[in-house]
Amino acid sequence: MWYFLYNVLLLLAAPFILLVLLTKKRCRRGLLQRLGFLPEGNDQGDSRKVLWVHAVSLGEVVAAVPLVRALHVRYPAYRLVVSTVTETGREAVERQLAGVADHCYAPLDFPWVVTRVVQRLSPTLFLFVETELWPNLLRVLSRHGVPSILVNGRLSSSSFRGYRLVKPFFRQVLETVALCLMQSDRDAERIIALGADSGRVLRTGNIKFDQPLPDKTSGATTLSRRTIAVDEQEELIVAGSTHPGEEEQLLDSYQRLQREIPSLVLLLAPRHIERAGEVESMVKARGLLALRRSSLGQSEGASFQRGLPRVVILDTRGELAGAYRHAVLSFVGGTLIPVGGHNLLEPARWGKPVFFGPHTDHCAEVAELLLRAGGGIQVRDGQELAAEMARWLRDRSGLRRKGEAARQVVLDNQGALERSLQLINAVMARKDERRMTDSKSRPRSFGGRSFRSSFSIHHSSFLRWPLLVLAFPYGLVVRARAALYELGWLPKRSLPCRVVSVGNLTVGGTGKTPVVILIVEWLLARGLRVAVLSRGYRRQSRTPFMLVSDGRAILAGPAEAGDEPYLIARRCPGAVVAVGADRYELGQWVLERFPIDCFLLDDGFQHLALHRDVDLLLVDASVPASLQALLPAGRLREPLSTAARATAILVTRADTAAGLNPVLEPIRKATGLDSRPILVRFKAEGFVDVLTGGVEEHERVSGRTAFAFSGIGNPASFQTLLADQGIKVLDELVFPDHHAYTGADLSQVRQRTEECRAELVVTTEKDAWKIVSLLNQNDRILALRLGTEILEGRERLERLVLGVADRNGVGVCA
Repeated sequence: MWYFLYNVLLLLAAPFILLVLLTKKRCRRGLLQRLGFLPEGNDQGDSRKVLWVHAVSLGEVVAAVPLVRALHVRYPAYRLVVSTVTETGREAVERQLAGVADHCYAPLDFPWVVTRVVQRLSPTLFLFVETELWPNLLRVLSRHGVPSILVNGRLSSSSFRGYRLVKPFFRQVLETVALCLMQSDRDAERIIALGADSGRVLRTGNIKFDQPLPDKTSGATTLSRRTIAVDEQEELIVAGSTHPGEEEQLLDSYQRLQREIPSLVLLLAPRHIERAGEVESMVKARGLLALRRSSLGQSEGASFQRGLPRVVILDTRGELAGAYRHAVLSFVGGTLIPVGGHNLLEPARWGKPVFFGPHTDHCAEVAELLLRAGGGIQVRDGQELAAEMARWLRDRSGLRRKGEAARQVVLDNQGALERSLQLINAVMARKDERRMTDSKSRPRSFGGRSFRSSFSIHHSSFLRWPLLVLAFPYGLVVRARAALYELGWLPKRSLPCRVVSVGNLTVGGTGKTPVVILIVEWLLARGLRVAVLSRGYRRQSRTPFMLVSDGRAILAGPAEAGDEPYLIARRCPGAVVAVGADRYELGQWVLERFPIDCFLLDDGFQHLALHRDVDLLLVDASVPASLQALLPAGRLREPLSTAARATAILVTRADTAAGLNPVLEPIRKATGLDSRPILVRFKAEGFVDVLTGGVEEHERVSGRTAFAFSGIGNPASFQTLLADQGIKVLDELVFPDHHAYTGADLSQVRQRTEECRAELVVTTEKDAWKIVSLLNQNDRILALRLGTEILEGRERLERLVLGVADRNGVGVCA
């Protein structure tokens, strides 16, 4: 819903965004790239894998330069691409990273634009600097399997307040980020408060501490005193990154200081150099000589009378960091007015004491370090700035000590770059391992098509957006229905005996049937009379109620009853199994015919019309992506928050290599609950000959080759179980879940088996009984019999299921 609303707002704003891009001259140059039309790769070709670094503007590019250079050294076989939003960022990339990285403009965050760019670049990794969160870009990268890492992350107070207004949305956005490498403890706490997984948030420090001093080899432009017309006998005050409202105060301070020390010259570097004309007029209005750096030339100063009060306006890019070298006093702008401050480390790196105002939200940690070490001087306003500067100009030895203290702060806090690189390397290594594993796995056939490629097409197709639009009203209806039952406005009826429900939140196989079979076996072993109530999904019979088994004999086949109820009836011969859409009426119908102690509701989590004593919710650990979106865009039947209804959550396939956190963390965030789940795994109990019913020993099938086919919700789990039994699958045919087999399907199975020369033909037990009538005497097909093992929480599950005293007085089911 949040992404849907975000994209609706984007679409509404699209005409205005395009109008701004077309009318602003500085934006026209990269318009096509911003719309997703990237140029061809460089001369080394597009075959190289790509590392994509995003830095919105000049400040972020400056922070990213040492990182990009280090990545270039560590990954020489990769092509580095640095994207920016602003022209100043582009110029910095082309100047400081020439020959190291290619530049492109960042795409507008429209879904089709970012999808085009991600597919065009096909990056191995995406790094973004200082918390530039673009929801659609991060989401598309995640869906393409590209890890995103926030590097040198920070959250200003204003950004934090803004993000908190839509915290549920940014919690979802942050789920797409693999790692958040934050500058300070405050930044780490803030991003966790917005919903980032604390296990993915690390405080690595500020990369700006690792910036090298500007020189010709670094790509930064060096500045000499002659190029700014400052004699050796004169002293320079450098005020960098200034804003309107600050220049006036700085000029007042300079004029006061200059009356006491006539040799002082002021260099003003406005944050936005397009304001240079405005600043020049401001200087001249005060009767001061104004000199533009661009008009002074590269080597010779302009002709003017030396010793006059004057202000040099730095109207060129890339020279401020080098200008601080020549300063006797330095001031960093954006701090006398509520902007939040800029890079306090640039003058500190040269051993200069750093003056700044009270507004340091963007650089709070650095300001605190400088103040604590004695390398920074914080002032309230321009008047106090003049007084403090005058004080320290009178105390030159103290001024030098402050400068050394500032330099020491930089030296003491270096190492963030290396820490960040180590974590990036770890993510790269894991991705390489995953790629090698994936390359060894074989794509399966699904209705004659590649299963894996059809999945990719679904997620990159334009059809996904209409599906998301449809998911929004679907979600509203589902929520409204649940709320009506919760408020009692829709009736919830109760059966006169205990009801245990087993269900899930998603379509597709989570392993409900084997869990139902296990619980039925427990109840029967306690002497309880058990009835399983099932909907009988895709059954051919249209009778309202049908008895599949009376506890003594099976009365209906898989086609009439449905494949899952039929399998339960076969595996649990002592249980009554019945199918019908209305479970309450079905239960009453069963009670009229049989004495029942406990009903087991198969796939009943959404059947809110019937009261249940225990609500067991199954979640598949092997398919975390199934929890991402509601139908029809995803596989969720209900929002994740409805998991709070469950008495207990059972995580099936809990032995998956991916671990539990990818499925548990979204549920915890959606529900606010953190109870320990019950962990379940499925194991092969043997192979049954479909025609004869005979059981094959494990040793008879292990090490042999096979052709496999199935029509279940999670076909990957079937292949995994076969591999665990030592069976090598040469080819596989995957049908839709609950597939009704035909003679043509079996002919295809036989043909494919001959083509791959497999020794065995294997399927699932759920599929086996649907094909019996289609087999001939020469067919030998084995069905994998599935068993359930509780890895953790068995006693808790037994207590939930066996809740009241049985007929023999045993203390169960209380």
